[in-house]
Amino acid sequence: MTATFSPQAFSCDVAHTLSLVSIFSKVAPDILADLARHAQMIQLSTGDALFDHGDDADSFYIVVYGRLRVTLKDTLLGYVGRYQPLGEMDIITGEKRYASAYAVRDSLLLRFQAPIFLTFIHANADALLDLTRLVIQRSRHLYQKHQGNVKAGHARQFKGTLAVIPATSGVSATQLAEALVDHLQGWPHTRLVTSAHVDSLFGAGFAQTPLDDSPNDLRLRAWLASLEEHHEYIIYAGDNDRDLWSLRCLHQADRVLILAEANRTPEHVPVVDALHKSGLIVPIELVLLRSEGDPSPYTLAWREETRARAHYFVHPWATHDISALARQISGRGIGLVLGGGGARGFAHIGLMRALEQLQIPIDIVGGTSMGAFIAALVACGFDSVEMTHIAHETFVARNYLNDYTVPKVSLIRGERFHKRLMSIFGQRRIEELRRTFYCVSTNLTTGRPMIHDHGTLATWVGTSMSVPGVAPPIAWHEDLLCDGGVVNNLPTDVMRNLERGIIIASNVSMNGDIRAPGLGTEEPDQTALFHWKALQRRAPSLSEILMRTATLASDQTIQSSSISNADVYLRMPIEQIGMFDWHRLDELVERGYEYGLKLLTPIRHTLPA
Repeated sequence: MTATFSPQAFSCDVAHTLSLVSIFSKVAPDILADLARHAQMIQLSTGDALFDHGDDADSFYIVVYGRLRVTLKDTLLGYVGRYQPLGEMDIITGEKRYASAYAVRDSLLLRFQAPIFLTFIHANADALLDLTRLVIQRSRHLYQKHQGNVKAGHARQFKGTLAVIPATSGVSATQLAEALVDHLQGWPHTRLVTSAHVDSLFGAGFAQTPLDDSPNDLRLRAWLASLEEHHEYIIYAGDNDRDLWSLRCLHQADRVLILAEANRTPEHVPVVDALHKSGLIVPIELVLLRSEGDPSPYTLAWREETRARAHYFVHPWATHDISALARQISGRGIGLVLGGGGARGFAHIGLMRALEQLQIPIDIVGGTSMGAFIAALVACGFDSVEMTHIAHETFVARNYLNDYTVPKVSLIRGERFHKRLMSIFGQRRIEELRRTFYCVSTNLTTGRPMIHDHGTLATWVGTSMSVPGVAPPIAWHEDLLCDGGVVNNLPTDVMRNLERGIIIASNVSMNGDIRAPGLGTEEPDQTALFHWKALQRRAPSLSEILMRTATLASDQTIQSSSISNADVYLRMPIEQIGMFDWHRLDELVERGYEYGLKLLTPIRHTLPA
């Protein structure tokens, strides 16, 4: 539900605001002044809907301050912030609302009725041209593929407001906020706001002003909004987990960080609970103070209590960890997604070697099948040399995939390989890894992908690698799970939804790799594989046929979906290498290294350090 205010209720120079909007930048001041007289102010509280999918498109909006989340059903389309237009496409097409828009935080918008806006656009050619460009840009969704390059128009970098709230009395949100300011380029790029700052400007106790639309409330909102004119990041630090200033911090935030100690049992956070009751949709994330080597037994419990969508570990107050946190919350983190492809996945190790050499930090890593295995090694902190050794011992020297059985449900039992995974990863749990990790499996029962971001690392990596027919499916909550490559062989969509920053995707699948050279040329040959005569290559094995069959549908969708989510896409040079050519480990690592170095070196300067 929206609340409407007259221009006098909130101090705002409408004509000046319009001049700061890109599509109005070339319009004469007197014309903007005339348009400004038709503006209506709309105030939204966090969680309020501006419009929903299917609503009549009767208005066009400009965001004065705040942030709105635009979605189509459950799919995030993007965010609209300060001085950006909203709802223009539906007005131009004359159709119902295509998407839904909700306030992430308290927001002020200018509303123009559709007839007034259309009349203005038809009479102003420059504004119409700029609007047309905006419509085209948004319809393309800013996600065009540029292989080997960071995409132009990269839209994931976050600039806005953050709130840091302590979950217990023993931690200092201000200390973390001050550290983040330093790692977000400092003053004046980033500004810290505390209750003490408010009280020093407006008088003692003013920070505790209720959020009730009173004159003092509107006065404080106006001042906080004005800060965004001068700083790219505003960081609000709460004093505790329950007072009015902390609640206001949450209402002002585009992203919320809840600070707690990893070794303490979860406690109730009243202001977060209050905000959830008001329809909160702002992303909440958890920062757990955890010394190097210490356990984190309450991670999942803390996430459940705070309803956080993600968590980070920080060694108090280690520069490396604060730097990684700052990168990710500002949308400048680097996520690495590794695809499945059997032995060809060894090329991922070569890519890691290139990333190490170029000193490109990886903040989040995820993958499917063999990509999940390599990604898990990355998440555990192994370097490329150690990864090569582990891969050689696992797949070449000993081959833990050879516990063959009578093919009742699969070619191998998989027990020997699972024991090997346990020896590599031990009892590590995904949610306790210092680097964020996920892997993907396929639910054979429902036909849907499953994302594994918590639980025993070895178990879920093994599940993601269980190719149907080759290894037995895994039973979980009465469903059967198998290799993630069946439905999502390059899970960049999962990484994108984390909203951490740039996505580097490494693809080692290959279309057309199972062939029968010289056979079946005259008529279909049902016995071709039994009297194989192709001299240049061996006949496909049963395992290869099963793996190719299992991942066929997923590979076909990579071109249109998975690649489009990536900012840097590497199609690894794995031609003429079979999915079970384990003995070509060193060659594949070298190929991945050389290709990664070739594509990443020219764009190293565009990536975070």
